[in-house]
Amino acid sequence: MFRIPIFYDNQKFMSFHNASGIMTRHGQGDLLAGMKSMDAIWNDHCGDMAGDDDEFFDHWEYEVNAYNIVFEGMARLFAPDSEYSKAKQAIAEAVDGVE
Repeated sequence: MFRIPIFYDNQKFMSFHNASGIMTRHGQGDLLAGMKSMDAIWNDHCGDMAGDDDEFFDHWEYEVNAYNIVFEGMARLFAPDSEYSKAKQAIAEAVDGVE
């Protein structure tokens, strides 16, 4: 999941349906390819260090929000309920401590 700065976090305004559509279009018709592509774009950004994170999130705002929504929605399919709850709680606690 992406740790999106508050200014660019618009997940509360996006449905899972819209998010999966964004990721599917980003992957040229393949949802998983879209997710992997965003991972690769982020890794390239981190390795390049030519621009700052604000620049990245300004350019990829909708895609990273869509990624997080799809990731969270799909995580429920692969993790037992207790593990999903623990992971969600840990993420919430980590995010609360970051401004």
